[in-house]
Amino acid sequence: MSIKIRMRGKSVNGVAEIKALIKHEMESGARMNKKTGKPYPAKFIDMVEVLVNGEKTVDAQWSGAVSANPYMAVKVKADKGDKVTVQLSDNTGEKGSEVITLK
Repeated sequence: MSIKIRMRGKSVNGVAEIKALIKHEMESGARMNKKTGKPYPAKFIDMVEVLVNGEKTVDAQWSGAVSANPYMAVKVKADKGDKVTVQLSDNTGEKGSEVITLK
């Protein structure tokens, strides 16, 4: 199963604002299951990359401190018609990717 991403982006004067809504439970591993008394296993996004026309412009490392279903917004140098890709992976190896063409 892959991580789902909904993205939008618009370029104005060579600067694009990329907005992404990511569907992920972001479990830190610190919460305890009340029935079993054992912690829920950690499952969180640990790598985020934003590429413009295949060139990496943002490289971020996240942790379990980020909320469930996170929203991300970044500004990058890009023009109308450029292809922007957001790639994610979590600590269990699950991956997600989405590509948009800027308006």
